[in-house]
Amino acid sequence: MTSAIRLIAALTVPLLTVSGCGWWHKATVQPPAGSVSPIRSSSATLTPYPHVNRPCKGKIPQPFAGIAIDGHFSSSVASFEHDTGAHLRLVEFYNRFPGQFQRGEAQQVVNLGALPLIQLNPRRISMAELAAGSYDSYIRSYAREVRSFGCHVVLSFGHEMNGWWYPWGLPDTTPRTFKAAWRHFFGIFAAEHVANVIWSWDPTHQHSPYKPGKVAYPASMWYPGNRFVDWIGIDGYVGTGQDFRDVFGFQIRDIRRVTRKPIYLAETGVGDNAREVSQIGDLFTGIWRWHLAGLVWFDLNRKNSWSLDGKPIKDAAYRQSVARFP
Repeated sequence: MTSAIRLIAALTVPLLTVSGCGWWHKATVQPPAGSVSPIRSSSATLTPYPHVNRPCKGKIPQPFAGIAIDGHFSSSVASFEHDTGAHLRLVEFYNRFPGQFQRGEAQQVVNLGALPLIQLNPRRISMAELAAGSYDSYIRSYAREVRSFGCHVVLSFGHEMNGWWYPWGLPDTTPRTFKAAWRHFFGIFAAEHVANVIWSWDPTHQHSPYKPGKVAYPASMWYPGNRFVDWIGIDGYVGTGQDFRDVFGFQIRDIRRVTRKPIYLAETGVGDNAREVSQIGDLFTGIWRWHLAGLVWFDLNRKNSWSLDGKPIKDAAYRQSVARFP
């Protein structure tokens, strides 16, 4: 295939691209038979980048497949793609704040042809103090490091804030304080003229009391506003006896009450169980039917067996579904 033909073929799938805090699609990928077509948006002219890495410029096709891992990027991505047939467009990893921007990790992801998604976790700080300016020097340093990196990164700050398990959520941090902290963090990046961040606000799918002392809340309570967000990534996992609607239905509807920003699954997986094959198929069908931008598989075994490594039955189910992705 000549380079010209490859370029034409590449332009037949939709791309997510960033312009300030707005996103658009060029076209619509056809969903699997029997599912609902994704929402069509206004047509736009797509500028080709034949000589640069598209993920480096913040451009990936949708719906996209991604993976959440903890280091060992090259071997983990290679193994996952080999086992599942997926073309991974996004690689998610976790960093602490305060701390330095992990340029080396981000560069490894870009070298793999993917877009880095960094979950930045403010574990040992007060969000109220952050909103008041106590950590401005750390934020400013981080922002400058990201700006100098050049390539786009997806940045999520304080994910799953609407749950009960992190100090940046209730009861330690109120929605008002969290939103003020997020906007302050964003504002420093803007003041530093950082133009290569895709801001991903990532609530948990949990939205109600779980047991005494463990209460989650509707995501909309914590939404900082359209000016400060590009993507919305929901974290949620499919357990025994659950389906896509059970896990994600409430939170998607709640988020859609306040914004039309693109939604994707920022952490997801299906636990090992007798219905795992049908649940994986249902998870992918849900991406189409609920008009989501993609999903990131949590390929780590924490609190359950989410990884697909060495599980041929789950691998085959994933492979069959992800084959419909560009």
